[in-house]
Amino acid sequence: MRVLLATESYYPNVDGGAQARRNLAIRLKRKGHEVAVVAPGLYPKNYEEEVDGIKVFRVSGRTLPLYFDYKFCPFPLWEVRRIIREFAPDVIDMNSPYQIGMCALAWGKKEGIPVIGTVHVQPENMLMTVEKAKFLFGILERLAWYYIRNVFNRCDYVTSPTQTAIDMLKSHGFTAPARPISSGIDLGIFKPDNDADYLRERHSIPDKPIILYTGRISGEKRLDVLVSAMPTVLNSVDAHFVICGSGRERLNIEKMTRRMGISENVTFTGFLDHEEFPDIYCMADVFAIPSESELQSIVTLEALASGLPVVAANKDALPEIVKNPENGFLFEPGDSKALSNYLITILTDDKLKRKMGKKSLNIVQQHSIENTISKFENLYTEAIDNYKSKREH
Repeated sequence: MRVLLATESYYPNVDGGAQARRNLAIRLKRKGHEVAVVAPGLYPKNYEEEVDGIKVFRVSGRTLPLYFDYKFCPFPLWEVRRIIREFAPDVIDMNSPYQIGMCALAWGKKEGIPVIGTVHVQPENMLMTVEKAKFLFGILERLAWYYIRNVFNRCDYVTSPTQTAIDMLKSHGFTAPARPISSGIDLGIFKPDNDADYLRERHSIPDKPIILYTGRISGEKRLDVLVSAMPTVLNSVDAHFVICGSGRERLNIEKMTRRMGISENVTFTGFLDHEEFPDIYCMADVFAIPSESELQSIVTLEALASGLPVVAANKDALPEIVKNPENGFLFEPGDSKALSNYLITILTDDKLKRKMGKKSLNIVQQHSIENTISKFENLYTEAIDNYKSKREH
């Protein structure tokens, strides 16, 4: 099977969608499929490169205004057509409703190639620079849903990582056949017995109970809620907070810790190399995820696979993998007091912490990357067979 993944975010980007696409490409190739990726270039020119042994077609990219971590492709129409005709895929899987994704969808339809739409985006991700302007955000959110819906409804099938995400899409007018397929997690890489001592030493992290957050530091991730919870936690537990990641809000979050007089109790590691990153979870006692925009949350799956209890916002798809009070606790979005109380409860009860950690390991089994790849293979085969059937009739 020849599979073309069309995406606006791919390695070296580190967001969940980019990570899920890379894992999918690698695993499909290992199973004998021919895989290629079309993604924005890091430079304003078209070029090709090999990443993980997979051909990546890079379309001339420009820095995206207000979203400096990402590139966008102003006019990819003809280059995407060239790529599709050169690679001749049996199926196209596009996961973003932007220029490359829309062009891949259009040319796939024109060339008679089935197109899968994998939804990793919702309006909060698209509108993070205006999230604090609530009136403007409300208007733009409705427009964004209209736009996302109209793009993905043209696909032959739609997937998203969780049933919660599928239900959300349907509630906003999605009519294309849809099914949940987890982003998946490599349980051989993320596991409880990884060694984190060298990371603790490198970043001078004290030998204390550790509360960990990993991922992008951007507005919709609500790190301000976690920081607001820190003083209450520190009044009850001699703990330390580790924030692993970076993003446009990092400076503001660091300023917030200094303003609250707790900067010595927080370590910002920045992004870690992909070979070191799985180890960071194994220095932690509990994982905190206050984000209010998650169609699944790969970092939370990673925490579960590392045997951690999780305290998460009761929002979007997080309750599908954080079962209150089995492997963690859920708090109402923005409620820093509840977040702090739950963190204290776990950190002061070793028996509860161990019990929740074991439950996390049990829950994450259904999200193994092997299950994910099998489901994508079945979906691609079904889409291809349906197209062949239509042509024959």
